[in-house]
Amino acid sequence: MELILFATVVILIVTNNNIAAQPISYDHMQMIVQWPPTFCGRQNVHCKPFISMLRFTIHGLWPGDANGETHTNTCPLPPKPNTVDKVWLNDRSLKNDLDTYWPSFMIGWLNESLWIHEWKKHGYCTSNIVPEVDYFIGAIRFAKLLKGMVPTLTRGGMGPTDHHAYTVMGMKTFISAKVLNNKNIKVYISCETVNSSYVFLTHIHFCLDKRLNTFISCPTSTSPRGCDRGNNLVFPTTLPLIKEAHLSETS
Repeated sequence: MELILFATVVILIVTNNNIAAQPISYDHMQMIVQWPPTFCGRQNVHCKPFISMLRFTIHGLWPGDANGETHTNTCPLPPKPNTVDKVWLNDRSLKNDLDTYWPSFMIGWLNESLWIHEWKKHGYCTSNIVPEVDYFIGAIRFAKLLKGMVPTLTRGGMGPTDHHAYTVMGMKTFISAKVLNNKNIKVYISCETVNSSYVFLTHIHFCLDKRLNTFISCPTSTSPRGCDRGNNLVFPTTLPLIKEAHLSETS
């Protein structure tokens, strides 16, 4: 009888572990980059004083479905999430790149803690297609392809400013045409609502194929991603100045 009970417990444990490790079904990956002034301007957010404010950094690399929604709450937990640190502990060059392109803004959060969190929440469930090493290497590869985005936006008259607003559609169209050099590759933009008139740019979502080989067009989506006031998009340099600035609309 005891032997039967023991065998039953073992089977249940193995079964539960197998269930937890099952990957999700997803359509594409989203490389999500964030804009520091908006993130750090939120109430009760305390950012590290030495972070670079005027360049996009990686927020995460998330699986998305055919409607453009990200799987933020459906990724099963890995059995040993902290062991992913071997990816950067075994590759000093990758560790340096992750520190540069994927830093943690928050005081009290190590960069490594952010990487583990993002992989645990969004990367593990894609590991049947994108192993953990490829997940982080892929994120850095695309971040490097996008590192000239702010200068490109600035040269095109769409750069960060505290003195006027853009349209969401105008910003997305410019990014497709001038940053990705392909007007047919659509991107998403996420916004933060701060007052009744304007939204501030928080994230740009670049869609990638499932194996992280190339940029692809993001699926048609009806989600505004916080950008309901699409004609009044602020791309701030410093959020406190934005609140006081006299903004004018431009495309």
